Amino acid sequence: MSLTSRFLPVLLAMTLAACSGGAQPTTRARVDTLPSGIVQVTSDAPTGWADSAHAWKLQITLRIQPDEGSPGELMEPGTIGVDNWGRVYVADRKPAQIKVFDSTGAFVRIIGREGGGPGEYRVAYITVRGSHLLVHDPMQSRTSVFDTSGTFVRSWTSSCCFWADVGIDSADIAYIPTMVPTPKDGKSRGRAYTRYRLDGTLVDTLFVPQRTEPKAWEFGTGKGTSRQVSMISSIPFTPNNMLVLHPMGGFTEGWNGEYRIIRSPRGEDTTMIFTRSWTAEPIPVARRQQEVDEMVHNARDMVGEATAREVAKLSDVPTTAPAFQTLRVDLDGNTWARHLVGSDSTRTRYDVFSPAGAWLGTVTVLVAVPEYGGQFFGRRAIYSAVEDADGRPAIVRVNVAD
Repeated sequence: MSLTSRFLPVLLAMTLAACSGGAQPTTRARVDTLPSGIVQVTSDAPTGWADSAHAWKLQITLRIQPDEGSPGELMEPGTIGVDNWGRVYVADRKPAQIKVFDSTGAFVRIIGREGGGPGEYRVAYITVRGSHLLVHDPMQSRTSVFDTSGTFVRSWTSSCCFWADVGIDSADIAYIPTMVPTPKDGKSRGRAYTRYRLDGTLVDTLFVPQRTEPKAWEFGTGKGTSRQVSMISSIPFTPNNMLVLHPMGGFTEGWNGEYRIIRSPRGEDTTMIFTRSWTAEPIPVARRQQEVDEMVHNARDMVGEATAREVAKLSDVPTTAPAFQTLRVDLDGNTWARHLVGSDSTRTRYDVFSPAGAWLGTVTVLVAVPEYGGQFFGRRAIYSAVEDADGRPAIVRVNVAD
């Protein structure tokens, strides 16, 4: 639905869960109800704190980096899960192993192992809820459940080939990204997630529509009907759709061509839209050229450098940054919209929105949080895969300070 639709104002006071003390702003988000019944929340200024001095303070409180050669040594961390007792589960690679650490960072155990038998996996996308550890292996089209002590419980055939995050919602329903055949009419319903109970029984499949079509570069050889496309890549910094699983169930979506975030319990519906005032920031020419050069480097082995440069043109790359880069939702229901990484790549900036959709403000995390994978947003805490000066991986926990 267009945000220019006429709507009926609703005079509601919003209770904001700003976690830091100090001066509170007088600004409140405006809440309106559209004729369709969708709630729209608009923030013209931060509503959680008056200025940066009173914003949430994020401090590193734990670093997990076992000694080289030890059983818990991290090689190539992937997805991360954290249970109710603060234990940290890391899906490591090379070899595929799920390594568990207690709340102090001490190594506890390895769950499962690389392979094709029961309780084994070749690729592990993980999530933890209560006493359940869910492991999805898109390479083997299999989803498995362990308990958090490491005991294998069961597995079932699910989906192959879609390498993306999985989740368990508050009703203990698992969400598995799924490849579905294109309908005969060629009209895709969008991205699909098949839902299962943790005993492996099928619940349903939810679809999230592709609400806008992002622009892309197509690298190929030949012309006309004989042309063969070798690689398709989105054009850097062009507006795109964002999608993240919500811990309470369903999805949070975003369109970063403007500041628009959507709460969608079933993928094809919308219950809430939230947005904030925003001015696009310019992207330096050198940064834009760097992205073009990297794309040419990635495509040149397939199509040749000259052909790659004919496709990847600097003029196609926007001169201003999108509203946000990625979205995450923490276990408290706050939405974190990541800013484009600037010249300082050692830190990450986020806009934080309350569960009610109000923009609390902007915070800076003093680590380079990975854009995808290698991260977990918990209760007042972010867990992130990082590397030290020697390139050795570690997991750090960043807490919102009281």
